[in-house]
Amino acid sequence: MKDTSIKNIFDELNVKYKFNKEEKFEYLLLLQEVLRGITDIIGVYTTDRTILFYNQAGYDFFNKVPIEIIGKKCYEMIGETYPCEECLIEKAIISKKILSKERYISKFDKYMECCCNPVMNDSGEVIFIVEQMRDITERKKLENTLKESEERYRKMINLSPDAIVITVDGKIVFANREASKYFDNLIGENISKYSPGSEKILNMRIQQIIKNQVQHALFDYKITLDDKSEIEVEVSSSYLIYNGQPAILSIMRDVTKRKKDLNAAAKVQKRWLKKVFPLQDKADMETIYLPAKTVSGDFFAFKKVKEDLVVGIIGDVSGKGISAGLNISAFHVLFQEAALKSHNPSEIIVNLNEKIVDYLGECYIAACCFSFDFKNNEAKIVGAGINQFIYRHINCKSDWLTVKGPFLGMFENSVFEEKIIKFESGDRFYFFSDGLEVVLDEEQIEDNVNCNTIAEVKECINSFLRDKLTEVDGIKDDCTLLALEMK
Repeated sequence: MKDTSIKNIFDELNVKYKFNKEEKFEYLLLLQEVLRGITDIIGVYTTDRTILFYNQAGYDFFNKVPIEIIGKKCYEMIGETYPCEECLIEKAIISKKILSKERYISKFDKYMECCCNPVMNDSGEVIFIVEQMRDITERKKLENTLKESEERYRKMINLSPDAIVITVDGKIVFANREASKYFDNLIGENISKYSPGSEKILNMRIQQIIKNQVQHALFDYKITLDDKSEIEVEVSSSYLIYNGQPAILSIMRDVTKRKKDLNAAAKVQKRWLKKVFPLQDKADMETIYLPAKTVSGDFFAFKKVKEDLVVGIIGDVSGKGISAGLNISAFHVLFQEAALKSHNPSEIIVNLNEKIVDYLGECYIAACCFSFDFKNNEAKIVGAGINQFIYRHINCKSDWLTVKGPFLGMFENSVFEEKIIKFESGDRFYFFSDGLEVVLDEEQIEDNVNCNTIAEVKECINSFLRDKLTEVDGIKDDCTLLALEMK
């Protein structure tokens, strides 16, 4: 039987992308860490529904080891002899689109949210299917039971594997059985007592949820248990009326293990990012890189061509989490490959646009590619979805410049605009992803870049983002900034 382990699959990808040893280790480590940190079931199948592999959550769900699963058909794992009616895998193969639906699996008495993503080869043929399954049983039961009496509601939520509490004026008025496992005598206590150091943030968010009747707010907190140990929890909070009073229903899930694994994956991802300019004697650089979640969909990269020439790119991959993280891995390799063929940003962007269509299917990538030629003091900037940057001449106010061009992967024969700027010592360039543009308006950014050094610009924006993170709305998208000052 063919070896279908993650390592062997990655080795096959290595032949295509030609990783060097260091890159191969880093990308394999990221893949393994990201998959290990995902609590959803991730399965990969051939087009005839043969199982290639699952992540650990999949093996745990079916209570089997890989050798008992690999090579079987997906429907055999749920006790069926033939493919399911309305098979989502078949529909995804035919449509070549990402499809999702909810389904009930009688063998496990589980409601699952299933998403099938077809992966295609260079010829546009589907070669395998990636399926993501999420257990939504508790949510479905909760939705159905909330319509019944409070007594039945209380019995139901006491069966929940997640801790559930209701607070009025910040004080706990109801706690289910799971919550009581962590703490004694919860009723009447202030919720902020259990997250020391976060009292101010908690109280502010409670006020915002009540005032705006927020139906869903998701945050992570560190919780101190009665034995003084700490766990990390993901808390989903919603506004409701409880006994005639404005209240907040909070569902708390222990994500300590998941956060540990995802943090490890994020550390690997951040190691790719160069925090100093490749030619340190030619320019200073300051960066901001703030993921909305643990694993970011933003990225930036540089390639030193020679002692007086650097090419670079900043980008934003569509999607979040595991899919965005893995697409960034592939795109980073494609950029390095394109930069070996040409040092011209226009040619690099055209090359990447062709490769995105071929290799990443319907994934769109916003990017801005640039080069700095210090021999001729010339910068070239090309836009592809990231269409604005800021240029500030040493003796002038900043200019918002536009380089037109669609997202990479959107159109096969796209045209991308290029700007050429003759720079001097002291001139500055600011490149940023759309996440930063959303949370900061143009006037805020312009005031910063005109009045401060690039280090001060970085600190000022970081301070604003830290404050934004404490609010209920939070930060919806990854935020990235590259600030360069020519020496």
